[in-house]
Amino acid sequence: MNQHVNDVKYVGWVMESVPVAVFENYELSSMTLKYKRQCNQSDALQSMCSPTSCTAKLEKEAEVEVNGAGCSYTAGSQTSIPDVAKCVPPHLQFTHLLRLQVDGAEILQGKTQWRLKKSKHLH
Repeated sequence: MNQHVNDVKYVGWVMESVPVAVFENYELSSMTLKYKRQCNQSDALQSMCSPTSCTAKLEKEAEVEVNGAGCSYTAGSQTSIPDVAKCVPPHLQFTHLLRLQVDGAEILQGKTQWRLKKSKHLH
């Protein structure tokens, strides 16, 4: 009636920016949204997300850090570089921003946490 968008629509827009590979391998475990201002149905928006650092323990106690630039590793003196295919952390975290395309005004900020799907856990 007042042409404002409801909360469910905001959640959908936030999820649009999450990479497809995340949906294929992870399930959403939590979401926190901080609304900054309202938007109308006719507003054009930009939905952006950025991964935050997280770590995962792999074979031979190698520790892999996943960040926006990719995978890096820290290992003991006898540990070889881990296989890139095994560089899958059990948890991921993203920060999200939804803003107006016209002037960049922030609509909302958010955080999502994801856990590896049960069938995808590292052994």
